[in-house]
Amino acid sequence: MTRAAASSLAIVMLLPAPALAQAAASAGRIDLTPIVQPILAVIGTVIASLLAIYVPRAIAVLQARAKIQLTDQQRATVLGAVRTAAGMIETRLDQGAMRVSHVDVANPAIRAEAAAAINAVPLAAAALNMTVDGVARMIVGAIDTGAHGAAPAAD
Repeated sequence: MTRAAASSLAIVMLLPAPALAQAAASAGRIDLTPIVQPILAVIGTVIASLLAIYVPRAIAVLQARAKIQLTDQQRATVLGAVRTAAGMIETRLDQGAMRVSHVDVANPAIRAEAAAAINAVPLAAAALNMTVDGVARMIVGAIDTGAHGAAPAAD
């Protein structure tokens, strides 16, 4: 080995040592931030990718296993049908064809509106397991009886 090659080898071997020695002496420890930050960024990206892939699949499996398919659109569709049915009953109240004292879940007119609401949105009603009794209760709750006369006094 020539003298020039030996000195260049010595320089290469010695250069990192003073830099590490200076960093260790000044901070009391070695700073691994430049190495750890990219590794953590890659790990975070991998975890986010896995979540993006597997969470929707897990939800689909859960819905298939539990046999539920509830969506906001289905709920909104059923609630729209209930509001329409409540409006129909309020129209009858305004026309005098019905009195506020008749607004009850057992009233045949309200039950007919409940059945019509279910028939108007059959897929959403089936997905939410809506019955005539349940929809009738929702209709009675949605009717604004205060705007159509006073309710009868309780006995």
